[in-house]
Amino acid sequence: MAALRWEVLLFVAVVLLVSCGAAPSDILYRVPEEQPPNTLIGSLAADRGLPDTGHLYKLEVGSPYLRVDGKTGDIYTTEIPIDRETMRDCRNPFDEKCFLEFEVSITDMVKGIGSGPRLIEGRIEVLDINDNTPQFSSPILTLSIPENTHIGALFSIPMATDRDSGTNGVAEYSLSTGPDADQLFSLQVAVDTDEKLPQLVVMGNLDREKKDSYDLNIRVVDGGKPPRASSALLRVTVTDQNDNAPKFERNHYEAELPESSPAGHSVLQVRANDADTGTNGEIDYSLHQASETVQRLLRIDRSTGIIYVKNTVDREEDNFLKFFVVAKDRGPNTKSSKVLVTINIKDQNDNAPAIEIRGIGLVTHQDGVANISEDMPIGTPVALVQVSDRDEGENAVVTCVVAGDVPFQLRLASESSNDSKKKYFLRTTTLLDYEHLREYFVEIVAVDSGNPALSSTNSLKVQVTDVNDNTPIFSPTVFEVDFAEGNQPGDKVLDVVATDADSGTNAELVYSIIENSATRLFEIDANTGVVRVKNLLDREETERYEFRVAAADKGVPIKTGTATVVINVLDRNDNDPKLC
Repeated sequence: MAALRWEVLLFVAVVLLVSCGAAPSDILYRVPEEQPPNTLIGSLAADRGLPDTGHLYKLEVGSPYLRVDGKTGDIYTTEIPIDRETMRDCRNPFDEKCFLEFEVSITDMVKGIGSGPRLIEGRIEVLDINDNTPQFSSPILTLSIPENTHIGALFSIPMATDRDSGTNGVAEYSLSTGPDADQLFSLQVAVDTDEKLPQLVVMGNLDREKKDSYDLNIRVVDGGKPPRASSALLRVTVTDQNDNAPKFERNHYEAELPESSPAGHSVLQVRANDADTGTNGEIDYSLHQASETVQRLLRIDRSTGIIYVKNTVDREEDNFLKFFVVAKDRGPNTKSSKVLVTINIKDQNDNAPAIEIRGIGLVTHQDGVANISEDMPIGTPVALVQVSDRDEGENAVVTCVVAGDVPFQLRLASESSNDSKKKYFLRTTTLLDYEHLREYFVEIVAVDSGNPALSSTNSLKVQVTDVNDNTPIFSPTVFEVDFAEGNQPGDKVLDVVATDADSGTNAELVYSIIENSATRLFEIDANTGVVRVKNLLDREETERYEFRVAAADKGVPIKTGTATVVINVLDRNDNDPKLC
């Protein structure tokens, strides 16, 4: 176990592969299934040659199996294990590889969010580990062999199956016989299209009248390290002779099936012939090595070999069905043969395009609303729009546009996009102004190229957030007032008022007197702009006062507006006449 653990740990040190025919952004990692949480899969920063700092990484697609370190770009496994045998792409026994796709956006924090994020797409090849034991279909297997069978004759033993693949699949079979059968039977394993076919070899003369059955033990072992194994009882029944196996008229059957075909629709007929007579020549047909999907969608008439639709087929779920049909005669020493059947599902334009809108980089999205600051430059990405069509061919070629007169447009976000699945950045086309318009409703329309065409729409509400880009303004810029001498300290002189086109704290104003010399005689309320006199004014000393006031907002950075205040002191009869 210690050696295996080190082998797995070394194998997890995956290597970045860029295939010769792929786009530059395509990344392929390899990792064994069932790795513990927080296992490092790969480092985007290192593999893409990016600096260690200054970038923000965000996992856009790949959860819940993956997580990404926002600072380093390292991709790790999560608490949800990656189980190859339960992943949909790995269930087809004819596919040797399966992949987990991911997308990561990278924002250059040095250039700022206005420069837009980059989108990296990649795949993780999930490698099989030996976590399943090979099993026979039943703990007791039966085999009928005619008496007087010639020495060296071969009889197929039901194969074992292993949910693992490659070297972890079935590797070898072995046979154990009792003392009464050790001179009569041996095991031979043939190889057919990478399948190991166990065959029982008759090594001696069988006489039903002496003994009509033998109990043997067959064992199967996989190729894992360490290997897994199981066994079954192989019961051999000696019967009268049936020496011909059914033979199919073709080596391979292939047909097309339009999707959405109703239940009961006949797909094709397979036919086999048997040179024997009577029950030894009567044939029953059955599906073999058929996945759960095939068994759910199709059935075969055991007598005629006609394959029928059992449940509605959807090409977007399965674009082909591949399986074997076994023809087995009804003789006491059953013989069988199998043939490969491929059914290609033909597309119909039964799916409208799907539009997915999600946040990208540092632009936040919540409940269909995106928030963007008014000071963002032209071309800032507001959202990532993914448009896809589950159909194929012309039915999946999608055109996508922004409807209406709004300052936004779509631009392709990924070089690896295809006609049926495209990713766009929704970008601004003009500078946004909170004071001019605070929100936009952006409707995106997607139309496929089918006949008739199908379309769909999705919308996004874009809210423009305020920045402190307006200076407080006094109106008028010169306040002039007449004020009588002989006042009381604290008397109101006048109101000065400024306005700010911003909102929130960016529009909250604080008033002040600029010249320190004026503050000896006058004061201003910081919140209301009311100017009051602090001391007694005497026209005979000063007839006119002039000073500047300021209104500063509370934004960042602070913006300040100024105005001039002129106070003319009016005379009162407060002096006695003097004789010259």
